[in-house]
Amino acid sequence: MDSVSTQVTLAKERDNATFDPNLMDLFINGEAWVNTRGKAIDFVRQESETFDMSDIYFLSREGELNKILKQEKRVAELIKQGKLGNEDALAITYIQDASGPYRLHRSMFMPTLERQATEEQKKVFLEKARNYEIIGCYAQTEMGHGSNVRGLETTATYIQETDEFEVDSPTLTSTKWWIGGLGVAATHACVMAQLIIKNKNYGVYPIVVPIRSTVDHKPLPGVSVGDHGPKMGFNTVDNGFVNFDKVRVPRFNLLQRYITVDNQGNVTIPSDVDPRVTYSTMVFVRSGIVNNMGKELSKAVTIAVRYTSVRRQFGDDPNKPENPVLDYPIVQYRLIPLVAKTYMMLGMSHEFYANYERCRMAIEKNNDFSLLKEMHAVSCGLKKWCSDTTIYGVDTCRHVCGGHGFSLFSGLNTAFANLYPNIIWEGDNFVLAQQTARYILKVAENSMNSSPIESDDPTSQIFKKFKYDLPKRKISNNKLWNSEITPQTVVSNEQLLLNILAYKVAHQAYTLATKINVDKQSWNDSLVAVQILSTVYSEYMLCHYFYKHLGKLSQFNKPGSDKLASPLSTLMKIGALGFLLRNTGELYDLPEETGISNHKIIDGLETEYLNLIKSARKIAVPLVDALGIPDEKLNSSLGRYDGNVYEDYMTRALSEPLNREKMGDELREQIFKRYIEPVTKHAKL
Repeated sequence: MDSVSTQVTLAKERDNATFDPNLMDLFINGEAWVNTRGKAIDFVRQESETFDMSDIYFLSREGELNKILKQEKRVAELIKQGKLGNEDALAITYIQDASGPYRLHRSMFMPTLERQATEEQKKVFLEKARNYEIIGCYAQTEMGHGSNVRGLETTATYIQETDEFEVDSPTLTSTKWWIGGLGVAATHACVMAQLIIKNKNYGVYPIVVPIRSTVDHKPLPGVSVGDHGPKMGFNTVDNGFVNFDKVRVPRFNLLQRYITVDNQGNVTIPSDVDPRVTYSTMVFVRSGIVNNMGKELSKAVTIAVRYTSVRRQFGDDPNKPENPVLDYPIVQYRLIPLVAKTYMMLGMSHEFYANYERCRMAIEKNNDFSLLKEMHAVSCGLKKWCSDTTIYGVDTCRHVCGGHGFSLFSGLNTAFANLYPNIIWEGDNFVLAQQTARYILKVAENSMNSSPIESDDPTSQIFKKFKYDLPKRKISNNKLWNSEITPQTVVSNEQLLLNILAYKVAHQAYTLATKINVDKQSWNDSLVAVQILSTVYSEYMLCHYFYKHLGKLSQFNKPGSDKLASPLSTLMKIGALGFLLRNTGELYDLPEETGISNHKIIDGLETEYLNLIKSARKIAVPLVDALGIPDEKLNSSLGRYDGNVYEDYMTRALSEPLNREKMGDELREQIFKRYIEPVTKHAKL
C-alpha cells in the first residue's frame, strides 16, 4: 500500500480553496480582532521564553499557576508602561489558551467600576485598578446561591454612627464561592450584597471591599479568604472563597452611579433608572461569553478538520492509500455543521455586540433603558445556546479524532475542561432559558391581547409579523410564501429559511402562552417547553444576526470579496437547516396550512441538508484555515498548520518525564526497585 504524507495531504486540501482564507478571516473575525490577534501572536513569539505553553500538559496545578502568574506579571508590567492595552492583554490570554488570576480583574472588576462607579469613585478605585496598584475580583456567587441573585445572603448594612457599611456573611452558605482571582491574587472585591439601610432591604448592590493588604498581601481583619482547590479544569485561575465577619468599609465604597446614600441614611434612586441596572455587569459578561464562544469553537473545529483530513482509515483497494476519515459521510455529518455554527457565531457576534454597545451607550448617555429588557433576554438565550454548542462541539471534535483525541496532546481535552464552566457560570443555562422565555412570552401575550408592539427590536418583529388569533388558537397569517413550497425553494431562499425559523418561535411561544394564561398551566409544569422555546428563539436570533452580517459583504470592498459569498451562504443554509431538522417533531407540529408539516417536504429538506454538507467537505480545510487560529492557541499535535501530526506527537511523548534522558532512567529505576522487582523476583510475597 502506498502512503501519502500528512503534509502533502493537507497541502492538497488547501488547493481546493475557492476563496482567499486571509480575506475570509478579515470578514468573519473582523479587521480589529485580526489586528489585535496578530499583535498578541507577535508578542508571544517574541517573548517565547516566558510565554511558551508547550510544556503545560506536564505541569502540576502549582506549576501551572507559577507559569501563568509569571506571564501575568510581564503583561501587567507592559500595561503599566503603556506598551500594551487591556484588549491586548485579553488577546494574549486567548492565544495562550489559559486564563490567569488577573483575567477577572480585567474582564469583570474594572468593567463593573466603569459602569457603576461615580466619577469620584473611578479616581479612587478604577485608576488604581488600571495601573495594577490593586487587583480586583467580582464576588457574587455564594456557596448556597448562584443563579438566584436575589437570594444572596451577604449583607451590607449602613451604620450611620460611623458612616460606614458593615459587610457580613451571616451563614456558612453566604460565603462567596467560585470567585475567580480571589484564591491567590485579589486585594479587593466588588461584593454583591443585600443593601440594608434603616432596617429596609433595597436589594442587591455592589460594594468595594478590601480583601488583602496592599503591603504584605495578608488577609485583612474579619476576612477569611482562600483558594478552594483543584477543579475539573480552569486550574490556572485561582477560584476562591471569602467570608466576612462584620467588616466595615466607608459609605463611599458603595458603587453609587445608580443609587445614592447620604450620611443620614437617605436613599435616592433616580426614577428613570431600571432597577436591573445593577445586573448590567452580568449582561456585559454574558455578551462577552457570546462573543467569545465562536472564537473558542474555532480551535476545536480547526484541530478536528485538519486531523480528519490527514488521518487515513480503511479503503476498498489494498494497493491504494486508505481513505481520509473526513471522506466518510458520518464524520462530515458530525463535523461540518460545527464549522457552520462556528462561522455563524462569529458573524452573529459582530451584530449582537453592536446591539449591546447601543444599549450600553443609551443607558450611560441618556439613562435610556428601553433596550435593556430585550438585550437581557437575548444575552441569556445566546449565552446558553453558544456555550452549550461550544462545549458539546468540542466534545464531538474529540470523538471524531478517535483514540488520539483522548491524549492531552490533541489540545481538545484541556480546552473542553477549561471551557466547561461556561455552561454554569454567569447563570446556569437551564435557569437562563427561563429568563429568556419569560420575555418572549410577555411579548407574545401582548400580541395575543392586541396590545401595540412599539419596539422594532428583532424579538418584537417576530410577533408583529405573525399575529395570533386567540379564539381560534392559531397564527392568523400562516402563509409564508407566494408559491407552492418545495425543499428546493426553502434551500434557495435564505429569507424564507429565516421566516420559517421565526414562525417556529411564534408558534412555540403562542402555544405555551395559551397553556399558561388560558389553560392555567403552572410555570413549573411548563419548564420543559420553556427550554424548547429558548432554543428555537436562540437559533432564530443566531441566524438573524448572521444573515444581517452577511448583508455587509457588499460593503467589504476588497479584491476577491465576491468569492466569499458562496461558501458563507452554504454555511448559513447548513446551520439553518440543521436547526429546522434538529427535532422534526417541531416541524410536524406546525399547522398543515403552512405547507411545512408533511413528510415529503421534511424528507426533502433532510436530503438537501446532507447534500450541502457533502458540498462543503471539499473546502473544509480552507474554511478552518480562514478562522486564523495560530499553532500557539491550538497547542495540538493533531491540528498543526504544517500537518506534521505524527512527528510532533512523538516529540511530545518523548518529553514525558518518564521518557526523558537521565530523569526518565532514574524514575523508571525507582519504580522498578520499589514496585516491580519485588513482584517479579519472588514467587511469594
